Amino acid sequence: MLGRFWPRGRKSALAAAAITGTAAALAACVVAAVPARADSAAPRPAAARVTVPRPVPWSSVGAGWVLAQYSTGTAAKPAPTTLYLVNPFGAKYQVYQWAAAKTAAPHLLAWSGDGTRALLQVGNSYQLEQLNLRTGKAARFNLPVDVLPADYTRPSGLQLLGMAADGSATALARYTLTGQRAQVLGTRAYGLSALYTPDGTELAISADAGLQLVSNSGRVVRKLPVSAADPTLGCSPARWWNSTTILAECTPRGSYAEQLWLVPANGARPTALTPVRKSGPDLGDLDAWSLPSGLYLQSAGACGTLELNKQARNGSVVPVPVPGLPAGASVAVVTALGPQLLIHGLGCQLGGQLAWFNPATKAVNWLFKAGAESVVPYYSTENGTFR
Repeated sequence: MLGRFWPRGRKSALAAAAITGTAAALAACVVAAVPARADSAAPRPAAARVTVPRPVPWSSVGAGWVLAQYSTGTAAKPAPTTLYLVNPFGAKYQVYQWAAAKTAAPHLLAWSGDGTRALLQVGNSYQLEQLNLRTGKAARFNLPVDVLPADYTRPSGLQLLGMAADGSATALARYTLTGQRAQVLGTRAYGLSALYTPDGTELAISADAGLQLVSNSGRVVRKLPVSAADPTLGCSPARWWNSTTILAECTPRGSYAEQLWLVPANGARPTALTPVRKSGPDLGDLDAWSLPSGLYLQSAGACGTLELNKQARNGSVVPVPVPGLPAGASVAVVTALGPQLLIHGLGCQLGGQLAWFNPATKAVNWLFKAGAESVVPYYSTENGTFR
């Protein structure tokens, strides 16, 4: 899922929390109107840094693996920041480390679909860094002013996707790995999010009356209306529910409590996955995962927090506590694998926990009990998630 960018209102706060916690359900593309394979010119090398070699079983990296930044440092007491590859069983492989410094280490944004590169943002600037995970070599480049980087293109990561203000609207475009705009893919007054088809040839993007499919050249392929959605706020794609259906987060008419819909990419009639929430504790549903033990929701909670809930057949929900997670921490779901959810604890005072959680057995496999910052899952089709 490409990060959700709304210019104002309550959805902006929820989106910011969702982007931080879920990393990304971001999107995919290639470099032309049809999938391209030509590499872009190499970015300008960044300053050299000391890397710490660690053997990684690269042939095993796949579904369930994550890239995670870890640090115990604070503004008052800096500490090194380490980038780990973590397998589904919790084994950690250090692939890079930034020395302790008063300025924050570059912030992890995305992981390329070919599994070899990481995209990071340098401070609060428009400077990006691409890190080769196998060699430890880094290169920096700048995006145009006011462009917010979202993710690598898919399936391999030959370009980037970014958002920029376009008058009173938001524009979605592809950018080269040297920071040049390659193609505008769509514009919308109330912000955009986007999700690529698994082969990276088309995108599902936000629309006023639902969603629409567009090509890599920005041509509208098909409109995907959701009649119950607010005609102005519409819907945003959350992720692929399966290979033919998009999970969409829609604003219902007369309500700001987000509702989830299953939208067939072929234009068939959508179906509601969750009801309209009229009262708490669930203040709207942002994402969902169908596990053997039931349907689990990423929901909006009070004061911009994130919650994990389980939905019954009648649409009612019950909170799902994660054993060992501090009270008051937002519970963000990063991805799923088999019967488990990868849970990331977030919060200003609490947070940094990362664990695989089986909601049926309540078993928790802790990857980090503190210090986990940005977390990005491997781009895979596990559990209907194309990332």
